[in-house]
Amino acid sequence: MFDASILTGPITNYPVADSFNRALERDDSTGDIPHVFVSSVVWDLPAGTGRARRLPGVLGAIANDWTVTALVTRQSGVPVAATQATNFNAFAGFGVQRPNLVGDPALPAGQRTSSQWFNTAAFAVAPQFTLGSASRNPVRGPAYRDVDLALMRRLPLRRGVSLEVRGEVINLLNTTNLGTPNTVLGGANFGTITTAFDPRVTQLALKVVF
Repeated sequence: MFDASILTGPITNYPVADSFNRALERDDSTGDIPHVFVSSVVWDLPAGTGRARRLPGVLGAIANDWTVTALVTRQSGVPVAATQATNFNAFAGFGVQRPNLVGDPALPAGQRTSSQWFNTAAFAVAPQFTLGSASRNPVRGPAYRDVDLALMRRLPLRRGVSLEVRGEVINLLNTTNLGTPNTVLGGANFGTITTAFDPRVTQLALKVVF
């Protein structure tokens, strides 16, 4: 039973817990994202179109030959493995030791915060010569939401050559997208999230197209 040399996992540091008990590996796959929604919109405003003419004054002039694009992304969080800070089975060749699962690690959506993303009381330290009962990926990280917007115009310079002017806003709504939770039992930040994706980023670009 106590063998880490058979059926190693896809990540070296996260081997199969028990080669003779594959039920412990029956879990959401690493990288599993059950819900993904991606939608994009492209709006061209060619010179002289009715849409551009209907805009008042200066706005109508600016609108000519512009392209507006938007990208909306919403997706579920990814599964995360849980380990414990002290690996009592390192002598036997185990890269990590999983903790024991003594409860439901999931918290209701309204109770999840960056200071406690999952139920930390659901985990207990597995002692030496035992294999933790936690499954492969017992915790799921936060969802991801993002809206990107780009405004582009191409200005002809001479035959076959044009200048592309582009303005982009990444994470237009400045949504806070948290990173993965800390899942090392015994660590100071166990159950918390201390990282996040970039806030709103604005960039301007010029490109010569020929």
